[in-house]
Amino acid sequence: MGIVIAIVIFGLIVTVHEFGHFICAKLSGIKVLEFSVGMGPKLLQKQKGETKYSLRALPLGGYCAMEAEDAANSDPRSFRNAKLWKRMVVLAAGPFMNFVLGFIAIIIFVCMMDGVPTTT
Repeated sequence: MGIVIAIVIFGLIVTVHEFGHFICAKLSGIKVLEFSVGMGPKLLQKQKGETKYSLRALPLGGYCAMEAEDAANSDPRSFRNAKLWKRMVVLAAGPFMNFVLGFIAIIIFVCMMDGVPTTT
C-alpha cells in the first residue's frame, strides 16, 4: 500500500509541475503540442484543439511539449520565437508550482493538527 501512495503522490507532484509549464505556455500564446503525465507507452490519449493530453504507463515523470523547443521554427507561436521574458516565465512556472503545492500541503497538515504542541 505504501508503494501505491508514493506513486500517487509522485504523480501529483509531476502533474502540478508540468501544469505550471502548460498553463503559462498557453497564457503566453506559445503552442503546446502535448501535455503528458508519465513516460513510456500511452494508456490514454485525447486531442483537444491543438494539444494532445496523454497518460502513460510509467509514472516516472511527464512533459509538456511545446512547438520548436529544441529546433528553429518559423511559427510565430513557437517556444523559440517567444520573447525572452515569456520563455523564462514558462520555464520557471514548473518549479514555482512545486512551491505552491508544498505551501498548500503545509497548510492542510497544520489545519489537520488536533492541538498546538507546547514545551510547557
